Amino acid sequence: MSKTIATFVATAALALSVSSTASATVYTDEAAWRAAVGGVFAVENFDSLSTGSDVNSLTNLGIAFDPLDDGTQPTVQPYSSTGGIPRSGPNNLLNDRDFTLPGRGPINVRPINSGDFIFALGLWNVGGDDQLQLAFYDETDTLIELVVSAVASGFFGIVNGNGAKRAEVSFVGGNGYAPTDDWQTATREIFDPNIPPEIPIPAALPLFLSGLAAGGFLTRRKKKTS
Repeated sequence: MSKTIATFVATAALALSVSSTASATVYTDEAAWRAAVGGVFAVENFDSLSTGSDVNSLTNLGIAFDPLDDGTQPTVQPYSSTGGIPRSGPNNLLNDRDFTLPGRGPINVRPINSGDFIFALGLWNVGGDDQLQLAFYDETDTLIELVVSAVASGFFGIVNGNGAKRAEVSFVGGNGYAPTDDWQTATREIFDPNIPPEIPIPAALPLFLSGLAAGGFLTRRKKKTS
């Protein structure tokens, strides 16, 4: 095989393959997390949702919420009632509904489409006196990676090339009453960290074929000249 053909084969293999060893990376800086997903993500700040409403799913983020420990759902609540450190607007997502301590348990999310994965999830801890953690779990419910937020307020997120089947927001310290805000995800439909952004999958196959053709032409031309 000529060097030209070998180069194109290597390039196409990089673009078309999905690594089975892709690792998870944790972030406590929102800008770094967004850069890691190539700037392709969706955000929900809960300000357009009705105050007091249950949150069963967020279609714009591609995620569905499991019931809390008591069987209820997380709710949209105003900072004026929950307290905490406002992030982007008047509302946040709370693991409670009547503002009593402690809250009603961890928040668990899964892809809306059961055949999909969560490749990246980030959010803000806005509780004011709590420290939260985000954990990714695979299809066997084995822990992939976790990241811990700053105390009181701060962004925390994970990017994982293999994708997670479940993500859980739980408590490291505080009273278990956890307002969160600015949830943001990148799911399979809009982002795959294993694919270099310069060579997306739809363009990779033509590139591969044209590379083989060019390599063959150069090889034949060289032989003819000789």
